[in-house]
Amino acid sequence: MRARITTALITLLASVSVVAAGEHKVVLVSWDAAADWVVDRLLSEGRLPAVARMAREGVQAEHMLAAFPSKTAVGHAAIFTGCWGDRNGVAGNAVPPLPRSQHRVDETSSGFFASALRAEPLWVSAAKAGRRVVALSATQLHPVETHMATLRTAGVSADRLVAFSGFEHALAAPRVLGAETLRRPAARWTGVPPHRGRTRELAFDVAGTPFFALLFDDPADPVVGFDTVLVRQGSRHHRGVAQDVLKPASARTDTVHWSRTFRIEADDLVGVVRFRLFSLDPSGVRLDLYQRSVNGLEGTPERAETERYLEASGGFHDDAFGVYRRGMLGPPLWEGGDGEAERRLIEIVRLDTEGLKRGTRYALAHWQPDLLLHYTPLTDSAGHVWMGVLDPTSSRHDPALAAKLWPYYAQVFTLADDWLGDILDQVPAGTAVVLVSDHGMEGSTHVFHPNAVLENAGLLARTRTGELDVARTLVVSPPTADFHLVVNGPGWQLGGPETTDYPSLLARATRALLSTVDPGTGQPVVRAVFTASDLPGMGIGGPTGGDLYFDVAPGYYPSSQLDDRPIVEIPSPIGWGTHGFFPHRRTMHAILYLWGAGVETGKVIGPVQQVDVFPTVARLLAVPAPPTVIGHVLGDALVP
Repeated sequence: MRARITTALITLLASVSVVAAGEHKVVLVSWDAAADWVVDRLLSEGRLPAVARMAREGVQAEHMLAAFPSKTAVGHAAIFTGCWGDRNGVAGNAVPPLPRSQHRVDETSSGFFASALRAEPLWVSAAKAGRRVVALSATQLHPVETHMATLRTAGVSADRLVAFSGFEHALAAPRVLGAETLRRPAARWTGVPPHRGRTRELAFDVAGTPFFALLFDDPADPVVGFDTVLVRQGSRHHRGVAQDVLKPASARTDTVHWSRTFRIEADDLVGVVRFRLFSLDPSGVRLDLYQRSVNGLEGTPERAETERYLEASGGFHDDAFGVYRRGMLGPPLWEGGDGEAERRLIEIVRLDTEGLKRGTRYALAHWQPDLLLHYTPLTDSAGHVWMGVLDPTSSRHDPALAAKLWPYYAQVFTLADDWLGDILDQVPAGTAVVLVSDHGMEGSTHVFHPNAVLENAGLLARTRTGELDVARTLVVSPPTADFHLVVNGPGWQLGGPETTDYPSLLARATRALLSTVDPGTGQPVVRAVFTASDLPGMGIGGPTGGDLYFDVAPGYYPSSQLDDRPIVEIPSPIGWGTHGFFPHRRTMHAILYLWGAGVETGKVIGPVQQVDVFPTVARLLAVPAPPTVIGHVLGDALVP
């Protein structure tokens, strides 16, 4: 009884202290996959002056322990709710729909959606306390109406939360338009600038909106042959249409050669697109016209206000790393490229970062928020493409190639740091800035399929066509999870009554996992197997979690895909960058930096946990933390 009273008193005092603290504004910035070991190296190389400023003038955590699995939706949910996945419901990037009795074990829903949350997020708590919140990009925002409905029920004014989400509304993927579809103009163009000789036309559409591009020879340009591209939206005729004239240019360290923004409407949403002409052969045999991705922006404000923000920011995130990996920007360095593909990619990232900067400035000036949240996914995308060769511990690590690729990887972070530096310069007095990441990154060379191991052990069954036979399956790594197994018990729809002996089934699955050996090395693939009760402080398990968790040896990445082969070599010559592993791995450590009003100066504090971010930010905002929060206020980081 005394222990319970003491615990209750501590909880009460912690809650009171959050409310009693001085009220400050907070800007919370997340760099996806900013691994602590990577940031440490970049700081030592002098590539992150804004982060260095935060460390010098504020507080740096030795590292931040990520959630498990160390994935984007999971880590951000822990940051935004102050509790782990067993409480907040986000146990993976995908989660099982609940209740289990109404769903099969292989059904999934998104862990990035607001519907996945079972705990109150920071932006709702702050808005309930009367603070003005602006969330420009964050996980678990979509659909924004979910949060607005919660606030209406609580009697909170609608203007307390301004939120946008665009990840769920991809209208057009990024691409490179080439010369293979060039043709003679199908109809007469009007109002064309002075030109000489023949012309060629490229007709295409972006999210259902027609575009036309005309190649011609500009007599004022010293190049003889095609040297100019006229882009028009909607029509070849010049009257009343948006248009721009582009000149080819190799990748640069600025963004002056990008087209204007073109407005795109689709599915009752609005987005914008821009183009960049990286190359144009005078004969017309080569054309590299890059088109940015287009995402419709879902927002809480009225449509006109959403469009004003969209215009100010220049659009949603543009992730060109997939285009780059497929060689569409030119051959990458590991395929004999000269670096032009990488330079083009970095220029695309630069434009995206400029949009982050403009959007943040607009939000600070226009909405004057008490709490602003923003995010970049590009640091994660860069790691997924390059970390397989950059990670010194990876068997695909090539020192010579890594020395060439590292500067480009570093530039992605340097550009994010430039955005961060602009925030430090722009925030009003009385503001604290908090920089976080969701997980780390390491290199992998092989994929491990636990379901193949379970099938060989007689615990999983497949149909004749290779699909999961749910009714005959006892234990499975479901599509919602790469790092855990689930017993297909009677609590699930189509779960078997013979699966009630959980200890026996988990023991069989454990033996099967631990006995898996890579025939190429003779070494075990799985190095640890545990249940939620084995590690009570990890926040694993729960309604959306697993019954049995495992961690794999370095170099292997688990996949819940159904495959006959337990181990498959990753075909990429540079491997993959991966995360999700046990968060105590050095490579999985995340970052935490605090700076500004209410924050101590020049301090390094010990390792912290992602669940500590919410209560610490709540203390700065003077916002009560809801009872679901289990993290602690980082008192050493804050001014008494």
